[in-house]
Amino acid sequence: MRSQEFVTELVTGPENKFHLINRVNKVADICATMGDKPLLYRQVRNTGMYGDKALIIKATPRGMRDEKLLGSGNLMQPNVLNKLGIEHAVFATMDPHPGTQGKFGANYFMVPIGSYKVYSSPQVKDLGSDNSYNDKDRKMFAPPSDEEVAKFDAVADTYKEGWPSAGFPNEVILDCEQYYLINVGEFVKKYAGEKARQIYTRDETSVNKIRNDINKELLTSRFKTYNDMAWYLRNPVTNLLKA
Repeated sequence: MRSQEFVTELVTGPENKFHLINRVNKVADICATMGDKPLLYRQVRNTGMYGDKALIIKATPRGMRDEKLLGSGNLMQPNVLNKLGIEHAVFATMDPHPGTQGKFGANYFMVPIGSYKVYSSPQVKDLGSDNSYNDKDRKMFAPPSDEEVAKFDAVADTYKEGWPSAGFPNEVILDCEQYYLINVGEFVKKYAGEKARQIYTRDETSVNKIRNDINKELLTSRFKTYNDMAWYLRNPVTNLLKA
């Protein structure tokens, strides 16, 4: 998801502890309405400024007409998004990164808000990094040829609207105006209870355990659906914040 290397959303944190508690309760209610849908994950940069209130932040994606949205050199991505009619593109995955930090920033559970649409393709692993449909002979900064556009349109036709099944391996694209992000690292280390802390496996003596400090198998087996997240937010998380 190369577009995440750039500023693709405006992020706000809670103002204080009481605001955080209210936000936790609100997000729990949203998660409960989403029921057994499988959890989504997203990486976001530059969120460390919120300190001990970084558990849940709120994000507003930039619109498609904001030229700062897409940082990808891949001409297919904006073409596909436009053909699908996506106004506020947000890229997520059901396959979490095995660390608290990844290439594109901190690792988060994603909770879309309000009216939104979900798109996915069984053929496209990552829309922003797939250059296989580009004309390799096209000069730099030249617009795509009619042949390229036809290929891009064919890729767009492989996308279907609707929530994919659990374990879907490819990128998921959402069209949503706002969403909440729950910090995976903060959640399992501090808020979700003793058993959840076993998911955090950081070992300063191992480079691999620093980069990949989350046991992905434990994470995905304990937190499968938005119903699971709702229970944890309403119980151990809320109880700890109120203690």
